[in-house]
Amino acid sequence: MANMPIAIPGKEPGEVIIPALGRSFKQIELREDDIYDTVQRASGSVSAGTELVMFRDLTDKNAQHTSLKASRRIPAGDEAAVFRVGVHVRQYLGNDGPTTPDLLKLYENGILELKFNRRQVTEGPLLKYQSGYGFAGNATGTASNGVPAATAAPTLFVPQQLKDDDDINGKLIFPDAAWITSYTAPTLAARNIISVFLHAVIKSPLGK
Repeated sequence: MANMPIAIPGKEPGEVIIPALGRSFKQIELREDDIYDTVQRASGSVSAGTELVMFRDLTDKNAQHTSLKASRRIPAGDEAAVFRVGVHVRQYLGNDGPTTPDLLKLYENGILELKFNRRQVTEGPLLKYQSGYGFAGNATGTASNGVPAATAAPTLFVPQQLKDDDDINGKLIFPDAAWITSYTAPTLAARNIISVFLHAVIKSPLGK
């Protein structure tokens, strides 16, 4: 009689059946990586209450602008512990780059709101979300959103769990500042694209 195999591949990715134990196990891989998405804002006045929705609209986006394949969701079977949230105004879209005043207007006037389902992960002005991928300078001037080094970017005190059935609900919001006398909404000289990075330890089943 042939020896019983020690392990048999299961039907699910990463599943291994151990006949001697009468049960299956999930083989996994752990990696440190980003979950990210990118939105654009056209030139012109950014009226009070403008919202740019992150992680929702993926049509025609490639890997330089999003890591998602399904709206608001990480891949089936994945799980993540998010420990850093970063916002980065991209330096170029094709051959077009933003002006330094545009970069500063976005960082100084915008708010990030991030929830997993209805659970609030973080909320606050864009300038506090240093990505570590950011910029220390700009070809047309000087701008800074922290040191462009991942080790210098602040982390969440408690990593936030993200599962494959959680909705990632992210918004960039540009409210008014009515308490400022003669407040004028920011006006952008060029089209800008903005990425939000969720840096995490990601668990995936082997064989996906």
